[in-house]
Amino acid sequence: MSKNLHIEIEGIEELASDFRRFGKQAKDAIKRGVDRTALAVETDAKEKLKSDGHIITGRLRSSLHAETVQGQQFGYRDDHGETYNGALNEKIGELDAVAGTNVHYAPYIEFGTKYITADSYLGYAAIKQDKKLKDRVIEELNKLLK
Repeated sequence: MSKNLHIEIEGIEELASDFRRFGKQAKDAIKRGVDRTALAVETDAKEKLKSDGHIITGRLRSSLHAETVQGQQFGYRDDHGETYNGALNEKIGELDAVAGTNVHYAPYIEFGTKYITADSYLGYAAIKQDKKLKDRVIEELNKLLK
């Protein structure tokens, strides 16, 4: 049961092209906005899990994280001291970042089952941060113009 959620700014590549006079600085600015948003999705998803009372061992909440570069590793512990490899192993492009978890039961909480009502935490966080992504990218690009 693998489902992915994606947030995308349409025209992000064209935007980067429009700022080509700034060279690598423009791409770096866009990437900073994207990375900040992935971290905000992580934070919001963790807060939602906690506020909805889904913390039993702390494993799911601890496993949620943002990855901003390809091959990033992530180890974590649950509330009982068990350690896990949380790497998402997602393809991360030059202007991409991901936020999520590799815990096997995460989709059951997010999307529900025949027996469990869906209680979106990651989708909720992604939707909450959707508009802020564009604002963050604009904010970072505006720093180049000053």
